[in-house]
Amino acid sequence: MVLRNFRMTAGGLSLHAGEPLGNPRSVEATSVEAQAVSPAAGSPQPKATTNLPREDVKPSVVHPSVHTPATAAPTAATTGFVYDGHFIHNLSAARPGCRGCCNSGAQIVDCLNVEKCAASGPEKGKFALVLSHWGMPSESMLQSIRSMKAAATAANWADILLVMLQKDADRISPKIQKLLNRWEIKLHVVDWDVPPDSMFYPKHDWCGHQDLIRLHVLALDAYDAVAYYDADCEFQGDITPVLRCAATGKLLTTNGGVGESLNVGFIAVRPDRRLLEAARLFARNNNFSVQRGWGNSGWKPCGGYFVGGECGQGFMYSLFYSRSSSARRALEGAGVWENGVFQAAQIDRCIWNYQTSYQCRPDFNCERVRVHHKPTRERGTDRNECEKLRFREKRKELARLRREERKVQRFSSEGVLLRHSGGFCVRPSDEAFGQGAVLLLRSCALPPAEQNLHMVPVDADDDDDEESLGIVQLRIGRHCAYPQGDDMDTEPRLSIAADCSTPHSFLFKRLRAQANGFLLQHTSSRSCIHPFEGQEQPKDGTELLLHSDCSQGPEPSRTCQGRNPPTRAPPSKQQGQQC
Repeated sequence: MVLRNFRMTAGGLSLHAGEPLGNPRSVEATSVEAQAVSPAAGSPQPKATTNLPREDVKPSVVHPSVHTPATAAPTAATTGFVYDGHFIHNLSAARPGCRGCCNSGAQIVDCLNVEKCAASGPEKGKFALVLSHWGMPSESMLQSIRSMKAAATAANWADILLVMLQKDADRISPKIQKLLNRWEIKLHVVDWDVPPDSMFYPKHDWCGHQDLIRLHVLALDAYDAVAYYDADCEFQGDITPVLRCAATGKLLTTNGGVGESLNVGFIAVRPDRRLLEAARLFARNNNFSVQRGWGNSGWKPCGGYFVGGECGQGFMYSLFYSRSSSARRALEGAGVWENGVFQAAQIDRCIWNYQTSYQCRPDFNCERVRVHHKPTRERGTDRNECEKLRFREKRKELARLRREERKVQRFSSEGVLLRHSGGFCVRPSDEAFGQGAVLLLRSCALPPAEQNLHMVPVDADDDDDEESLGIVQLRIGRHCAYPQGDDMDTEPRLSIAADCSTPHSFLFKRLRAQANGFLLQHTSSRSCIHPFEGQEQPKDGTELLLHSDCSQGPEPSRTCQGRNPPTRAPPSKQQGQQC
């Protein structure tokens, strides 16, 4: 066994109870009328109205079922929420999913802890999820509506609004109207997409129309909090914490998946009409240039122009995050400068608005994604890329079929002896498995032979890696190997647990390597087992640890081989699987 890469993965979904799910309530059809913002003299009077679905089609709603009854206190039981066949998980979001992905002003900062912030928000607030559409209505504007409805239902039966211009709303076909009714979507009609008196107003080839129409979510003050999401966002987990956090006065966004300081596909806010007025003042009094951005606010912390900088992404960051003099004048003019009306913050993009693996930690578990935005296609060569649910489930099913077709190697009842390619076996430093015992490379002839680790196969439904040779546990009887500590950013040493039934991640994946060998990869951290300091020719007594390098090169320290031990061979002559 060439130990240089081992990786430990959780065998199943462990959903921890988090925010209590709201009790189902009847959805009442109530109209939300948005009052006009005070415009500058001479500017058009803004209007916005929220219309219920037409009465000619009866809404059809499938009531949700909850896997586990919601409780006030978190439990270790698997929890989640199902609506119309769509499952919303509630995995903990406490551990960061990204590095360097949150911005404030000209600085890269730590991301706001959403769950901690949510603890101060209303448990049963009045919430809304918001879509927008500019142009000819089509079914694509509701492409993820089933998952959004599931998330809205989990969030205390939040409303779903669709923001559109009147001229576009007038073109809604009967078929689309049926869909609006089916999912109980309220149409919120507005009278402008770009602030009419905006200083910067290109007439052609500009994304400002579809971006800036969503500024109207800032004024939906009939709600404690609202969250805008692009139509291609798929809800995989509970977003109630985002809404509860926003209700405390936080204006929440994330950065983008290709280096943008802000992605305008997600905005959560406690609505206040003065925020919309600040946006109108900023648009009215400031121009845009590629060199200096909006109102000479610059591009920091980015080194220069980023995608969408001339549209909503640059506009929103410049106004609410840059703290430039032009932004301050607009916010002061609307009466919202540093007075508690809002506080701009960014949250972990890999969890709350996933857009490619860019800046996501290498050990990030895709099961923790709450909202998946991009990519919309199957992943390419990037194995760390998280996918939409339909692609993820398809990959799992293909992997299951491959496992059935693959000839399964028959292990003995106690498993297969694990051997390093250098000839060493693996055993704990303390024969009594005491606290602090670590795993070492030792001579296979060292008695007692029963102390040497064996590999025992485990049937794991989520093993979708084409290079996988199967999932195993590293065991001595009923004791299992696992990485010490909780901080996977370091290189944790391997230890042995008293049993294999605790919540630790005890699973390792055998990855195909050269020379008839394999790597051992920890499934939850995506790191691989290595000898200490990655020694190519480790010595007797070398400790084992996890390291992020799982490259499948020819180095002998990274490969394992083996076979069942002969039934009558003495311990010193036993053969096993080398890694």
